[in-house]
Amino acid sequence: MAQQPQPPISVAVLPGAEQVIFSDVVVVNGSPTGFVLNFGQWAPEQPGLVRVYTRVGMSPNHLKMLAKLLQQNVEGYEKQFGAIPIGESREAPHTHIGFEPRTS
Repeated sequence: MAQQPQPPISVAVLPGAEQVIFSDVVVVNGSPTGFVLNFGQWAPEQPGLVRVYTRVGMSPNHLKMLAKLLQQNVEGYEKQFGAIPIGESREAPHTHIGFEPRTS
């Protein structure tokens, strides 16, 4: 059986949702009925603390489809721009950016 063509998708960003929030941490909690993805940022002044800014819940089926979509996007990115390196450390590679810290 031939696969049906998919209609084009239109995305409308609702008022109040225009701002993009950077996330360097995703904490995933799951149960048999669903998953919650907690998107946040490491708190540099408090090692080990993650500040959660957005929480997204979804069914196990939708999470699996999201994982597949993310994998396809990573593969496409790497074909165009090269491999994305993954480090083992969660620590930032340096403690400052652009300016030398004062020593006195």
